[in-house]
Amino acid sequence: MKVLIVDDEVTIHRQLEQCLDWAQYGWEIVGHAYNGEEACQIVEQQQPDVILTDIRMPHMDGLQFLTWLKQSPSHAKVVVLSGYGDYEYSRAAFLLQVTDYLLKPVNEAELLHLLSRLEVELLQESQSRYQHREQQVALYQGLQLMQDEWISHLLNTHTRNENEIIVEAEQLKITVPEEAYHIVMIKLLDVNSSIVSRYQSDKGSFYFAVRNIVRESMAVYDEQTDIFRNLNGYHEFLFFQPAEKDRLTLQHMLKKIQVALSSYLRVSVKLGISARKKRIIAMESAYQEARHAVKQLRLGDRDTIAFYDELAGPAAVYPHAAAWEEVHEWLHMMLTTGALHSQMSLIDKLDQLLENSQLEQMTINELQTNITRLLQRLESEQKDEHTLMLLAQIRSSMQELDLEQMKHRLYELITYHMNQSSEQTKSKTARQLISQIKRYASEHYCTVTLEEISRRFFINKNYFCTLFKEENEESFLEFLTRIRMEQAKKLLLNTDLKTYEVAARVGYADARYFSQVFKRATGIQPSQFKQEQLGGKDGEVLNNFRSVE
Repeated sequence: MKVLIVDDEVTIHRQLEQCLDWAQYGWEIVGHAYNGEEACQIVEQQQPDVILTDIRMPHMDGLQFLTWLKQSPSHAKVVVLSGYGDYEYSRAAFLLQVTDYLLKPVNEAELLHLLSRLEVELLQESQSRYQHREQQVALYQGLQLMQDEWISHLLNTHTRNENEIIVEAEQLKITVPEEAYHIVMIKLLDVNSSIVSRYQSDKGSFYFAVRNIVRESMAVYDEQTDIFRNLNGYHEFLFFQPAEKDRLTLQHMLKKIQVALSSYLRVSVKLGISARKKRIIAMESAYQEARHAVKQLRLGDRDTIAFYDELAGPAAVYPHAAAWEEVHEWLHMMLTTGALHSQMSLIDKLDQLLENSQLEQMTINELQTNITRLLQRLESEQKDEHTLMLLAQIRSSMQELDLEQMKHRLYELITYHMNQSSEQTKSKTARQLISQIKRYASEHYCTVTLEEISRRFFINKNYFCTLFKEENEESFLEFLTRIRMEQAKKLLLNTDLKTYEVAARVGYADARYFSQVFKRATGIQPSQFKQEQLGGKDGEVLNNFRSVE
């Protein structure tokens, strides 16, 4: 228990200090003040539990000091030291909520008895205040959770009665906009390391800190703003913002929020702002707009704020689109051929794409779309328990935008799949490989070349030609020519294209050479073939050809 002595007489200080063995009782004199002004300073610095104070003092007397003390946040017990002639002063002091009084000179036994009683009272009051605070915190947290649940439900509800929304908001003490508004969405990235290191894995404390930081950042602009956490999202917070606020002021406020959260919590922060809405029933669409705006931001720190109404224009062109297509092609090759080259090439290409310098230039939408596509392809191939567990972990970290965790689990999944494929079969047979190449050539007959086959399937073109002939009893060139001629016949019979146009469609830049190849394959020129088939000179051939189609 901490005690402050306030008296203008040095002898009183000395007597009180010497009359008790303060340390024996666990008590401590934390200050000596000789007037009210000094007492005010010591109270602010030391926060004493008990104050023993005289009434008559120079500068600021005891009554003035007690008046100041009553208005301060101090919970100290006050004991007045008074003489026999100080009745009027003592009476005024008790009106200022003084606890008790002692007559000078102070009796040691009375002082000990009084301080012991005050210690018990202080302990009881402290426990009572603690319990009250706990109750208030529990009530506040319970109300806050109900508010978050209500908002989270509305964000995923298309139709609701507007009057019902307003009534429910009043019951939950939520202030809904009466005028036009925006919804601001705050998305936190890479938060797990901060939660673990700074908040001992306590998400509740972390989320509490987020709300406080946002409120303090907005205090200059708005006296009171409700901050909600979207329970259906990953580390998403939202608030309403009046639409009449000018764009520049809004940008300054949002930048202040972003800087504060980044600095205090060591997380990456993205903010999306919906278009202007007039009615509260538009809350769901406003949220979707804010969310869409966030997903158009790049993952690096340069892009932090996006306004939905500024995103209008042509569809976004992603600079990494070609690289992602290569990844998807290598994945397809790995899954269909099992070739070691394709496995290594897939890992190498992913390494290049997912390194930090590349990720910083990538939008959230581009990353999530392509990772989702990879996962769907992997899931279609294998659905054992370990694969499904890794898929769930990757999807979760992707939604949270925990990029390091996502990359780690993605590599683990690909490696696991490669090992499983290796155990099932060390490599695909020659027949399976040729089958894949034939399928590819049939789809790309217009442009495919031996060089492309060699490069794409990691096979020497001379060895491939030999292998193809062994498996099919025809050369690759014969196979490709046959496919092209079949397509040319279809075009001649079913379109009005000229011969040179048909030639170009099936991969021949030189129409004369195409005609020569066509004649070797069919015995007649393309124009003659079309004339005979459509002219009915050989109806049986035409019918047979169409039946094959």
